[in-house]
Amino acid sequence: MNAFINKVVKWFKKSSFGVVVTTVALIFVVCVGLIINQKESMSVANPSINSEIVTPSVPNEESSKPTPTPLVEKIRMPFTVDAKIARYFFDSSDSIDIKSQALVNYENKFVPSLGVDYTYNNNQFNAVAAFKGVVVEKVNDSLYGLTVVVENEEGLRAHYSGLSEVNVHLKQNVLQGQVIGKTGESVINASLGNHLHFAIEFEDTFLNPLKVYDKTVTEVIK
Repeated sequence: MNAFINKVVKWFKKSSFGVVVTTVALIFVVCVGLIINQKESMSVANPSINSEIVTPSVPNEESSKPTPTPLVEKIRMPFTVDAKIARYFFDSSDSIDIKSQALVNYENKFVPSLGVDYTYNNNQFNAVAAFKGVVVEKVNDSLYGLTVVVENEEGLRAHYSGLSEVNVHLKQNVLQGQVIGKTGESVINASLGNHLHFAIEFEDTFLNPLKVYDKTVTEVIK
């Protein structure tokens, strides 16, 4: 028994240094493993660690807005009241009945009307711009009375005649629906009383106003 113990002690003394080294090595390996395991656990719990932070892009407020579609202006009637037609434009394509109501009796002569005359129970009303443009004429005509002519970029002209009052000045830009003036009387249409004589002209040719309403300028002059 003593011999066996002596052998063990001798082996331990010879092997003690190796055991110590081995033990330290094992402890180091275990510690490193624990540290790696802990880091992996933290990464799973918080994915943002050791990863690039990506900030979601916010779309530019201006670029995200839809581009508005420009409105195409259509020619409108030159008033806002319930005015009635007192005299038609003389259009050769109209019926005989309409053409008979499109003649002006002046100095015992019948001449074709180059515009449409509107009345409102013989009451005064506002004449408004049928389309946007520039005031190119503002005159007091001996036959048609106070007259304003508005011309747009394409050369289409609107004549507002028989006015008693004018609210715009020469070379002024006017918008569609803007008040041009107030209706009144004229020499050539004296029988109509208070009225508005409205005419449309393009390249020295007068057009039937009743056939241009609710159409674009492009459709009218094509």
